[in-house]
Amino acid sequence: MNEHRRTKRITDYLPITVTVTNSTAGTITAGPFSGRIIDISTQGACLLMTQIIQNNFHIFHTTKEDSNRLFQLSVNIPPDNILFSITALPVWMDVFQQDQIRAFKIGVEFTTSPKEEQMMRLQKVIKIQQEQRAKWWSSHTDA
Repeated sequence: MNEHRRTKRITDYLPITVTVTNSTAGTITAGPFSGRIIDISTQGACLLMTQIIQNNFHIFHTTKEDSNRLFQLSVNIPPDNILFSITALPVWMDVFQQDQIRAFKIGVEFTTSPKEEQMMRLQKVIKIQQEQRAKWWSSHTDA
């Protein structure tokens, strides 16, 4: 499989909450959905989600059908639980199967430029204990 990513992603295991917002109305359309970031770069991330449907709203397909809908990712970064909020667009979705566990991976692209202060600060904070989180995730998956 050819790699098409613009920037290098790093493996991680960060808790997130995803809400879907209407960018024109500024309202929440769906959520919150709980999940994890399992890899991240300055351009986007791969989300691991156990729930993707809530009240007939499919977090991926329904969002892709309306360009005004965006993901609002709330990321709590350990060890200090620093909260970041990042807007993203869903790009792809796939099934994740590990033994008896079935979940979904959703690839997202951040709407914020990697050069903006928020993204540069996020990348700096993620590096704190990132290696330990990555090792834990890698030791529990075949990925």
